[in-house]
Amino acid sequence: MSIEWLTSREAAKRLGVSAATLYAYVSRGLLRSEATEGLRERRYRADEVTRLKRRRDVGRKAESIAGNALDFGTPVLESALTLIEDNRLYYRGTDASRLARTHSLEEVAQLLWDCDAKPFAATNLPPLTTALRRAWMAAATLGPVDRCLVLLPAASALDHPSWVEDRSAMLETGVRVLRLLTAAITARPLSAAPVHDQLSAAWKVSPHHTPLIRAALVLSADHEFNASAFAARVVASTGANLYGAVLAGLAAINGPRHGGLTRRVAGLFDELKRTPDIEAELAARIRDHVYIPGFGHQLYPDGDVRAQTLFDLLRELAPQSPELAFAERLATSAERLINRKANIDFTTVVVEKVLGLPKDAALAMFLLGRTVGWIAHALEQAAHGALIRPRARYTGPRPAA
Repeated sequence: MSIEWLTSREAAKRLGVSAATLYAYVSRGLLRSEATEGLRERRYRADEVTRLKRRRDVGRKAESIAGNALDFGTPVLESALTLIEDNRLYYRGTDASRLARTHSLEEVAQLLWDCDAKPFAATNLPPLTTALRRAWMAAATLGPVDRCLVLLPAASALDHPSWVEDRSAMLETGVRVLRLLTAAITARPLSAAPVHDQLSAAWKVSPHHTPLIRAALVLSADHEFNASAFAARVVASTGANLYGAVLAGLAAINGPRHGGLTRRVAGLFDELKRTPDIEAELAARIRDHVYIPGFGHQLYPDGDVRAQTLFDLLRELAPQSPELAFAERLATSAERLINRKANIDFTTVVVEKVLGLPKDAALAMFLLGRTVGWIAHALEQAAHGALIRPRARYTGPRPAA
C-alpha cells in the first residue's frame, strides 16, 4: 500500500491550523515530519495527520461537554487593560508599538494603572531600613533576577503602608515595588529616575541606544492573561498586597516556558555563533525534533508585532552591528525552515547582544516591564473584589459505591 505524503501547507490545511501550529505539533512529538530528498520542504504522512486530527477533535468535543480547561488561549476573565487583535497589541486602546517609540515605562504605567503622575513623586521610595540593607548585602552576590526574589519579600515585611487597600495607597505601593526591583536589577541605590535611564547608566549604554531599552520595557509591559499575569491576579484576588502579587509574577516569569525562555534563546545565539553554517545546523536540530526557541507566537499568526517593532528600532539605531546582522541571518534561516517568525523573546536577546549587556539582561528588561502589567492586573482585580477560584474537572477513580 502506497503512502500518501502531504506538504506542510497541505497538512496545515487538513488540520485547520496555521503553519506555526503545525510546527508546534512536530516539536511536541504529536506529528512527525520527514525530509524530502533534494528539497528544503519537509513532508507529512497523510494517515498520521488524519489520526492527529481525529484525536484532537475528540478531545475538543469532550472538553466542550465537560467544560473548558485553563489551557492556552481559553478565555478566563474580563479585563480592560490589553487587547491583542489583528496582529496588533494595544494598552487601553493605544497602540503599544507607537508607545514604545515615544513613552517611558512610567508613562505606560500611568496608562495601564489609570492614574496620573502623582504616585511617581521623587520621594516615593521603599523604606531602606537596617533589615532591608542586610537583605541587600545578602543578595549582592546573586544574579539580577535572584536578587529580586530575595529583596521583594524582605521589603514587603517592612513596608507597612503597602497593606492599605485605598487605591491611592496601592498606586504608591506599586511605584515603590517597581523602583525596588529596578534597584535590585541594577545593584544600585534606590532612585526615582526613569527605569530605562537607570538601566542605561548601570549597563553603560550610550544615550543613542537607550531608546532600545525603553522600547523593550514598554513592549513587555503587559500581554493580557499570560502565565505570570494570571498568577499575580490570582494572588491579588485573595486580598494579598502588591508585593505578594508581584512576587507570584516573579516566580512564574522565571520559568523556562515564560520569561526564562530568553535564557534558552541566548544559549542558541552562543551555540550558533560558533557554527559555519547556521541553516544546516538548524535543519539538523529540526530533523532531531530539537525545539528552536524564540520563534512563533500563537496570538500573532503573522508574526509577533513586538518583535517587529524592536527589529525596526535596532535597524534604525544600530544598523552596522555585527550582532544584529547575525540575528537577522538566524531569524531568516529559522523562518525559512519552520515558517515561524522571531518573537519578543528572540528580539530582547538581540537587544542584549547588540548593546553588550550583562547576562540575563533580556530577562531583566522583560521582568521590569511586566511588573507594570502585574500591578495593573492586581489593581483591576482588587477593584473587582472577587476571589478567583476555578473548579477542577475530576479525572481520577470514582469512589466505591
